[in-house]
Amino acid sequence: MNYWIFTVTQKKVNGETLTPSDILNQRLSDAFWGLGDRTPNRRSLVKGDLAVFYVGLPQMAFAAVATLATDSFSLSEEEKESYSHGTELYRSDYGVRLEDIEIWESTRIVKDLIPNLSFIVNKENWGAYFQGGVRQLSESDFRVIIDNRKPTISTLREGEDPIINESQFALEAHLEEFMDCNWNYIDFGSKLTRYQAEDQTGRQFPAGPWSIDYLCTDETSGDFVVVELKRGKSSDSTVGQVLRYIGWINENLANPGQKTRGIIVAQ
Repeated sequence: MNYWIFTVTQKKVNGETLTPSDILNQRLSDAFWGLGDRTPNRRSLVKGDLAVFYVGLPQMAFAAVATLATDSFSLSEEEKESYSHGTELYRSDYGVRLEDIEIWESTRIVKDLIPNLSFIVNKENWGAYFQGGVRQLSESDFRVIIDNRKPTISTLREGEDPIINESQFALEAHLEEFMDCNWNYIDFGSKLTRYQAEDQTGRQFPAGPWSIDYLCTDETSGDFVVVELKRGKSSDSTVGQVLRYIGWINENLANPGQKTRGIIVAQ
């Protein structure tokens, strides 16, 4: 069983606007969640997984939980029309059906839980971790959210590197923020465009149980490029981490003939 965050944010198309609450209420009423072709982790969703639903601005809170009643599937034209409710804002090519839906009377405010959520490394700039539609969680983080409590044990996801000290995390977080603000002035050896997927900007891109610091594409070759920021970790550990990301991208995002490479930015 896997655990997921499904993120819903405000949508605007052709002058029409739907709030996050509008979208959440409609989708849960349909017992269905729409997905796009480029939704991160779309292909990994399977029947029996558990999902918690995050509502963006202005609430910025977790609002519901449900079980996936199906694997991710491609909608028929009839299903696309039915679930669209006559508006392009709800039209989806893919989706999952939901069951055992529980809408909480009191939402769980994200800011109250951030100190206890291990997948959020950069605590000051946590918003990037809620971009992109679907993000995988560890069981311990999922329990923190649904129980609204601190974890009782500290665990690492499979393949995750050991925790480094707080000063090292701070240095990486500051470098990440600097690069985010100055992206167009950085020389990577070739022109890199950050990968866009739904509301995802390429920063802290959700890749299975991991977060890629920056996922990009090379404007010249079209190849994927992983940009990973590191401070205080051994080189073999860092290279192994980047190789895991590359493997995930090749399996889930890359088209035939499209290559993936990594860039390690070290302080």
